[in-house]
Amino acid sequence: MLPLFSNPAGLWALLGVPAILAIHFLQQRSRVVLTSTWFLIEKLAPDSTRGRTWEQLRASRTLWLQLLAILVLAWLLAEPRWVRAESAQTVVLVLDDSASMAAFRAPALAAAEQEFDAAAGLAARTTWVVMTTDVRQPPLYRGGERASASAALARWQPQLGLHDLGPALRLAQGLASAAGRTLLITDARGKFPAGQRAVGVGHPLDNVGFAGASVAREEAPAVGHAWRALVQNHAATPQHRAWHVEVAGAGGAVNSAEQNVELAPGALSEISGRFPEGVEALTVVLEGDEFPTDDRLPLVRPVPKPLLVQVEGTDAAAEFFRKLAREIEGVRLADVPAATALRFVRAGHDDVAAERRGGIFWPPADKREQAALSSEPVTPDRDALVAGLNWQGWFGTGPYGYVPKPGDGPLLWQGRWPLAFLHSSLAGKRQLLLAFDWDTSNASRLPSTVLLVRRFLETERDAQRAPFAANFDAGGLVALAGVAAEEAITVEFRPVGANAPVETRVLAPEEKRVLRAPARGGFFTLRAGEETLVRGAAQFADARQGDFRSAESFNVELPGERQAAIERNTRADPWAPLWLLVLGAALLGSWWERGGGARVAKGARA
Repeated sequence: MLPLFSNPAGLWALLGVPAILAIHFLQQRSRVVLTSTWFLIEKLAPDSTRGRTWEQLRASRTLWLQLLAILVLAWLLAEPRWVRAESAQTVVLVLDDSASMAAFRAPALAAAEQEFDAAAGLAARTTWVVMTTDVRQPPLYRGGERASASAALARWQPQLGLHDLGPALRLAQGLASAAGRTLLITDARGKFPAGQRAVGVGHPLDNVGFAGASVAREEAPAVGHAWRALVQNHAATPQHRAWHVEVAGAGGAVNSAEQNVELAPGALSEISGRFPEGVEALTVVLEGDEFPTDDRLPLVRPVPKPLLVQVEGTDAAAEFFRKLAREIEGVRLADVPAATALRFVRAGHDDVAAERRGGIFWPPADKREQAALSSEPVTPDRDALVAGLNWQGWFGTGPYGYVPKPGDGPLLWQGRWPLAFLHSSLAGKRQLLLAFDWDTSNASRLPSTVLLVRRFLETERDAQRAPFAANFDAGGLVALAGVAAEEAITVEFRPVGANAPVETRVLAPEEKRVLRAPARGGFFTLRAGEETLVRGAAQFADARQGDFRSAESFNVELPGERQAAIERNTRADPWAPLWLLVLGAALLGSWWERGGGARVAKGARA
């Protein structure tokens, strides 16, 4: 195994080799002696009388001893050390998984290879760990093969939004321990704490990208769905971008006519359009730049889960619920009684107790004579249905009609009695019981009542096992209701982009527990067997990841970290004393001229 040099700067001493050779190429000017005696002239053919000049290099004892001295001196100054056979280290490479790193993927991989080269050979055995800052994912590689660690880098696809790098860095330091090395590859200094080795591979980019979108149903100018998207200029200069709409069809993608958007530095601009008739999915495409992740916006036409509602009666309360139900997407009023529909009806306590269906129930009109209005305030309980709602304007005759049972969930209190609560039917269906006299209250005119009923209906609609289509943020939560834990769920994902292949896989059990949309932009479908559960579009529109004004290149090293690793894993050269003796002998030998005394005596006689 080749040695490690504790002081590589000592190798600069090798510059003495050309210096010695240059000295021996040069020749001293010869001394001219005038004499009239021919027999005293010796043969001078090899000598030059022109002063200093370049001649053919002549091998001599002095030359070789001086070269040997230079080589030994450079070896000693470089302080060679030999790796211990029992030494081991763990090298942990942490790749920033922020989506912004997609713009600098090539320099990041080059920096990773440089770290592999620098760490190789520092110990007899090396464990390579390649991980990302997404602590939910396993390492890309962990093992002792350098080639496999390099190959694992190809699987790195940065796609997270803004996140804390601290947990991943602490995990990396724990894996490396005191005898290992960690390196973070990122694109900005502000992402990591002090005392962390890091390499920055970023630089500012003039990026323009999508910063959000919405799709809503509209009645004018025609019934259908319209989309709106925000485009943001993250550059410090004005930018111009062209955009168009792309619709995938059987014969390939069909593009709309191009339109232009002008953006001032840091400005936001809105673009909009409508879903063409019969089109369920489309992509809004911006003119490309160096960060293509936020240049394509996939959208699907939202289709909520269907919810059947049966409203009985013709009184004011029934008309209120009937009108409100029509305004909620996916809710359909049943023309005839249906066993699968939610029931909205005025019913007594005994009728509600025997009802198996879910729904909203309110008691018959209060027949008490001279029932006074209650002056006690209405207080909401801690429940998502009433969170943030203001009930200060409520008035009525107080709690009436229904008495809660153990296990019921109170929503509103007036004094010590619940004014509204959730109850489970005999079949386990949720029932919202309004325990007050509707006719003598102002419930129909209170915005909080409208929001409470809307939330209840939307919650019941979304809690069903039924297919739906929606737009999601990349990596956002996806609610799958009514799916058993043992069911196999298949996801089909088509990334945005021309001719992008469809990726199909079965979700792992841990993925089903907290189901998320794909972290990349694209269209996806979730299926249980042949049943379609979700059709969706994952949209990357994280404006913070598209801002490259703080991106930079840098190299943060810890003083003495490499030197400490070398001293820990190696031993000093045991032959150093011998090399010192060789150096001294070479110097003395180059200074001593063999036969010099005899020539001086001969010159004196002459």
